Amino acid sequence: MNLEFPKVSLVIPTIGRGELLLKTLSHFLLSDYRDFEIVVVDQTPDYDDSVIKFMVENRDKIKYIHIDKPGLPNARNVGIGEARGDIIIFVDDDVIPEKGFITAHASAYVDKIGAVAGRVIPPGYELGDCEDNPKKIAKIRLLGLMIFDNFDSLTRTTAHHARGCNMSFKREALIEAGGFDIGFGGSAHMEETDISFRVRKLEYEMVFSPEASLVHLLEPLGGCRPKNMKGWFFWYGNNLCRFYRKNFPIYIFPLHCLKFILKLPLQAIKRGNPKIILWGLSGFLNAIFNRDIKRQ
Repeated sequence: MNLEFPKVSLVIPTIGRGELLLKTLSHFLLSDYRDFEIVVVDQTPDYDDSVIKFMVENRDKIKYIHIDKPGLPNARNVGIGEARGDIIIFVDDDVIPEKGFITAHASAYVDKIGAVAGRVIPPGYELGDCEDNPKKIAKIRLLGLMIFDNFDSLTRTTAHHARGCNMSFKREALIEAGGFDIGFGGSAHMEETDISFRVRKLEYEMVFSPEASLVHLLEPLGGCRPKNMKGWFFWYGNNLCRFYRKNFPIYIFPLHCLKFILKLPLQAIKRGNPKIILWGLSGFLNAIFNRDIKRQ
């Protein structure tokens, strides 16, 4: 691997967002990074003529793969298999990268760094909105059961996890970790946290790099999120439980269960739908009794 300018693969899973995808790709194609490719993994049931035309026009830089089986972790794994870069960056199909985005990711890989969490700026962001506290940037606290995001921060620090719309890994680390877990369904909530944990358990280090920055547009239409509230809360419960069972000591698992159960009534009251409790619990129980989950 060229330590100064490693080959980079930018993997973009997409589904049902043709116009938005093309805008995202147009931004990345302007990058002045020396050696990179873009791998698009399209899960849209029907081909979009404008997307196909764009891919043909830019086939020297973009590798386009269309798959029938939807699912974000599966699409990421397909992207890993097709990518040829030493560093693989994952972004969503509704982002705008800031100048030097690819370079910032690539240059962060020094010493034992195996993964990078990039900065994520939400729409309407103002600088004063961020909590720029290194102890609460991309951190997970075991005893407090606390997951801190704050991915809009400006301080470089060690990271425990990344946001799925802006993260990168050494290819070798992803292969060694076994890729993404396709058991994380729906919007795949926690799948990026799970792969972050598994890579770090292989003794790779992870860092939050504010220079690797993009704007996440948070497009409400399309994407892989469940189409109704029932599906959303089922997979929310399933994915949380799956992550806890795989990555946390067994003695602390009952505390995770209790915290989740206590949160559901609050969500039900907030949204005015008592069925949320049933939907969330059914997903959580689905993961509890799932025999394919192996503790990492």
